Amino acid sequence: MEAYTKTHRVLRLILYLSTGYHRTKDECTGFLGIKDTAFYNYCNLLRDVGFELKQKEGRYWIDSSVPDSKVLLNILHFSEEEMYLLSRSIDILDEGTGISFGLKNKLVSFLNHDEVIDDYLAKHKSEKVRLIRKAINDKTRVLLVNYSSGNSESVRNRLVEPFEFKDDFKLIWAFDVDLKKNRQFKVSRIEEVVETTFGWEYGYSHRSKPIDIFRNTGELNKEIDLTLNIKARNLLIEEYPMAEKYLDKIRENRFRLKVSVAKYEGPGRFVLGLADCIEVRGDKCFVEFLCSKRKKF
Repeated sequence: MEAYTKTHRVLRLILYLSTGYHRTKDECTGFLGIKDTAFYNYCNLLRDVGFELKQKEGRYWIDSSVPDSKVLLNILHFSEEEMYLLSRSIDILDEGTGISFGLKNKLVSFLNHDEVIDDYLAKHKSEKVRLIRKAINDKTRVLLVNYSSGNSESVRNRLVEPFEFKDDFKLIWAFDVDLKKNRQFKVSRIEEVVETTFGWEYGYSHRSKPIDIFRNTGELNKEIDLTLNIKARNLLIEEYPMAEKYLDKIRENRFRLKVSVAKYEGPGRFVLGLADCIEVRGDKCFVEFLCSKRKKF
């Protein structure tokens, strides 16, 4: 696959450093495939355009609680998949024309422009999003009335401390006060948002989790290893564009996908739907997961 461009690497670095995890220099350079000097140049670039880049004891992170950084992160709201597609599109433009340079600068122009966010929300989003955004800014709790959960198959109220939007304001990360853990909530499943006067008590525990190529959320502590034919490879990229980065051609018309995931459900659905087009190489736990699903059939 063609090497990543500078634009793509900078966008990926923004995402990598704004997930709530503190990263070492070696983790960043390994993630992006760059040298130390390039990493320091990227850090200076992020500071120059207004990101609050923090460093302590050899670890780096973007402080999204600082207004300037939060404005850009929240209004653009790119998932890693969206960043990947956007950066590839931008870099099709010729750097020499000045067009792509101007386009990149427009991203920065959102800084310190709250009216842009307000206009965006007024035109495209609901009262629920407005109240959640207000709670994030004010660091207060909200009550999610009659939240419909697919995991627990229940409908009930949730008292939460919201702290981050994802996926174009369709998802929020919030600390569930009753469960004492960070959870992801879909805005569409909330019947109503009720403001409260209670401030955050668990701000020190607020942390979102990464999203894998199948758009599942959680720690990327599971691995899958597949061999795909052309049909499966094409369908995979069309449905999950980020998967393209992890595909390697191993022989004519055969491709290998070896990647860490948060849950087996996403790749499991894909594999079971194309069982005649995919060979499962591993890992053992994923094979056992697929076997259990087959038995239920």
